[in-house]
Amino acid sequence: MKAAKAFDYDDVRIVELPEPEIGAEEALVRVTLCGICSGDVTPWYIRKKCPIVIGHEPVGEIVKLGERADSRFSVGDRVFIHHHAPCHECRHCRRGFYSMCKTWRESNLDPGGMAEYVRIAKVNLEHDTLILPSEMSYREGALIEPIACVVKAFKRGRFQKGDRVAIIGLGFIGQVMVRLAEHLGAEVVLASDFVPWRLERAMELGASAVLNPKEDGRSFPEFVQSHTDGLGADFVLVGPSAPKAIQEGISCAAPGGRVLMFMAPQPGVKMEVEPNELFFKEIDLVSSYSCGPDDTRETLSLLRQGVFPVDKLISHEFPLEKALEACRLTAAAQESLKVLVSVAAD
Repeated sequence: MKAAKAFDYDDVRIVELPEPEIGAEEALVRVTLCGICSGDVTPWYIRKKCPIVIGHEPVGEIVKLGERADSRFSVGDRVFIHHHAPCHECRHCRRGFYSMCKTWRESNLDPGGMAEYVRIAKVNLEHDTLILPSEMSYREGALIEPIACVVKAFKRGRFQKGDRVAIIGLGFIGQVMVRLAEHLGAEVVLASDFVPWRLERAMELGASAVLNPKEDGRSFPEFVQSHTDGLGADFVLVGPSAPKAIQEGISCAAPGGRVLMFMAPQPGVKMEVEPNELFFKEIDLVSSYSCGPDDTRETLSLLRQGVFPVDKLISHEFPLEKALEACRLTAAAQESLKVLVSVAAD
């Protein structure tokens, strides 16, 4: 079978691999589509994993089942597969911190989402593989995992109806944040990016006002203050992982506000904060890493309700042979949002 394998950042090649063999409690899925995540195109993050078959946002069809596989599934089922799945038994799982679970962190897709066939291990099959409803397209299903990460982020940030929301960065994830905030009843949704095309798309998805700091002359914190009676935002979501962006997010926060870091900063990077400001304004600085089975199920329900306009969130689709081109487009972070790769075998 064919697969897209990264040997280094910006070195993704189409390779031939043997079709995975499954065990008695496992499944084999013929991958139809797989999304590209920002993690797939972040140099430090992808390099620590190389060589690796990239992609962890796949959907496809079950073509083989082991003789003792979960009876809920049948050959021919169209499924979403989460690349990580928890044990549901450890202390972390009992407290709802699925991404801290040792089993969750050790689970994966064999060999990866951007391969013509993937082996689904028992824990992934049983704990976070979802059958797609008949009316749901593969394109919608391919958005479950990345949208679920935003759903979890809103829980981690304790979003409340009526919150004033500020969002830094309007790639795919930022656009989903805009749409979810508007859907859940934010009083105002303010967003910032340097790409005019992305700013326009955010307005279409429910942003109240947007800012391009390069063109406007104001900083985003100043912009947020001007739209919140001088108070700031109750919930600030920071997409970029750079310390400067996180510090800007803190400056956007109102007293009692929450600032959420969505992307993983590079190991060893340091950031200066003023604890006095955090203390007396009672600002919470929190992070949100990936998502769990509760989030993927909630996301599937939101997609069924039509909350997320898929055609406005998916900007490009490439064949597997052009996986490197798809990665480069995502990394450029210009006039693109979610980029999908069509992986289906002949």
